[in-house]
Amino acid sequence: MLFKAEASSALIILAQLFAEVHAAPANYEADPDLIRIEEKRQLQTLNTRPFTRIPATLLTLATNTRIPLTTTRSSTLPVYTLPTTPGYTPPYGYTTPPYGYTTPPYGYTTPPYGYTTPGTTTSTRTTSTTSTKSSATPGYTPVIGANNTCYERLKIQTLQEKDKDQFNMLLLALEKIQQTPDSNPFGWYQIAGIHGRPYVTWQMGPTEVPYDPSRGYCTHGSILFTTWHRPYLLALEQALFHAAMAIAATFSGAAQTQYLAAAARLRLPYWDWADPVTQSYLPPITMNPYVNVYKPDMSGNPVLVGIDNPLFAYKFLSASSIAPLGSPFNAHMITARWPNGAWVDNSAFASSNMQSGFAGRVLGTYNAFLSGSYNLFSNRIEGVHDGVHGATGGGGNLGSVPTAAFDPLFWLHHCNVDRIMAMFQAMNPSLWLTPAPAVGTFARPNPPNTIDDTNSLLYPFRRADGSFWISSHTNPVGTIWTQNYGYPEVPCSYRGRRPEDLDTFTTNQANTLYARGRPPIPGPSREWNVRLLLDQAEIPGAYDIYVYGGTRPSDPYGDPYGKGYIGSLSSMTPGAPDQYKDSRIRYVDVPLNAYLKEYGYYGADPYKITDYISKDLYYTIIANGKPCSFQDLYTAKIAVYSRDIYDSGKQDQLPYYTSEPVYHLNVTRNIPGGIKSIEEITYPVKVDGSREVPWPELNSTRIQT
Repeated sequence: MLFKAEASSALIILAQLFAEVHAAPANYEADPDLIRIEEKRQLQTLNTRPFTRIPATLLTLATNTRIPLTTTRSSTLPVYTLPTTPGYTPPYGYTTPPYGYTTPPYGYTTPPYGYTTPGTTTSTRTTSTTSTKSSATPGYTPVIGANNTCYERLKIQTLQEKDKDQFNMLLLALEKIQQTPDSNPFGWYQIAGIHGRPYVTWQMGPTEVPYDPSRGYCTHGSILFTTWHRPYLLALEQALFHAAMAIAATFSGAAQTQYLAAAARLRLPYWDWADPVTQSYLPPITMNPYVNVYKPDMSGNPVLVGIDNPLFAYKFLSASSIAPLGSPFNAHMITARWPNGAWVDNSAFASSNMQSGFAGRVLGTYNAFLSGSYNLFSNRIEGVHDGVHGATGGGGNLGSVPTAAFDPLFWLHHCNVDRIMAMFQAMNPSLWLTPAPAVGTFARPNPPNTIDDTNSLLYPFRRADGSFWISSHTNPVGTIWTQNYGYPEVPCSYRGRRPEDLDTFTTNQANTLYARGRPPIPGPSREWNVRLLLDQAEIPGAYDIYVYGGTRPSDPYGDPYGKGYIGSLSSMTPGAPDQYKDSRIRYVDVPLNAYLKEYGYYGADPYKITDYISKDLYYTIIANGKPCSFQDLYTAKIAVYSRDIYDSGKQDQLPYYTSEPVYHLNVTRNIPGGIKSIEEITYPVKVDGSREVPWPELNSTRIQT
């Protein structure tokens, strides 16, 4: 894409092939079939037709036709090969850890490393229409994260390789939390259940707000998507930190000192699914059913034992645990990724799916950094996030909003989303979310025309004073340091330094990670995208719109991420296959620059590009595992647009847009779902015939001198 495309090339990891970047021809003239946004800003009336919802039933896609992990879309491109990791067989077979601990045998009156035991607070505050205090608050533990000092959250591979003691404590803490009774608010079952099912309150009174028992607390599809997940991650990190400190205290002698220090720096790790080195593959440690760890024996001495890997799957504790999860999850006592009909996990298939979408994913991530508004950034990164859930979930837990957080991979995935959010905040300190239409949640069944803004309550997370978290508590970026964590790209060491210094550092890191193959000479280039959009209320359950190019997939329904896959618009099921989401336009921009470079068209005359992609690009829709047709949908639209971008070539600067999007109607007007007029994309129609507001980028062009 824009220079990003260069980044995309980088993404393909072939710096030598992608080092060459071409600008649009100097004599380029817009073809008569394209329309610029600024020429069509006036809302015009479109002919509408009756809307019919599409029924769909949940099916599990076949999982035995995937290409091998070492195969890439093009034989001319090298591909990262997963390191072989031997499987672990527990040397000491047991279903319950042999050294159970409920109270640390080695008590301490002076908390080591600034650690204090979490307490429970009871609130009797009253509520007014403008207060964030609770009138019916039960006892609660505030969500404050780790309460010692600031440490970086690390990439999962880095943590495993470079800080083995902390990694050991992470596994022990995860195991302990996953085996904590369902009744514990800071056990795995309840923390994961905040996101969706079992649709019950978490540290809130039974009548504190008018609850909606048809969904969870999560704010998917809202401008609060990134900000809500920040305290959510802190809740688990807080539980892990305290569990690790308690476990470390059960060691004796020098080992106790060693593991208390490791527990003190324990923070959630992240999975960087846009890393050009590992190319979106699942971290190998998350694919092993077993793992070896050091545990204290009866004398507190560390011994190596094998355990069920808590990063691979979560095992529910009883039949009553899964009963409220809905079909098919209420029939299985363990989480799974792309399971087959027998509910056998197929993480290898999920990993291969992820690699297929790597080139577009890294470009999409880099493009999110170029957003001229926070709302646009949030939508873009949520679109990338949705694609990860689609590629890793299938008919398993990660593909369903109500059950996704039970899978341990969810937390590594969302930690990376939080990291990307922090990087954007560091590089754009003046941008913050602005009011937008609200999305209903378990604790907020929104009436029509409700608006979310930076002061909307982020239920159910409370602060120390009993007030609820709001998005303002997550801005500016330095607020993460007050919660005692940072990232390698937003390090704790920058606390107290000038925002400009952090901006320069983080921008440098973003370019280093995601923009390899930048043009050797500063100059302009052009970004190409396919925009896919749909009112999420038109199709019940889950759906995916896929884009293919270069080759037609042999089985786009049985193997949707197979050869030719470029990108997709994904939406997880909100619950049952027949359940509809609230009406809202969802969209994603699928980057085309990497695809155009791979097939020799990037930098070509725009006429040649549009002629090629109008014949080559191929689209399919899968709704709840079944084929779905564009002709049967009212709101599904496909648009192709290009946009100019300028790259200074400087490592501490991001490229920036120099034009508004230009839509190429000659590419889409003759295909099902393709736009035939500019209003179809700038003022998209919803299922009730109303229209969405204009796209954020109409006011987001960044002009730099």
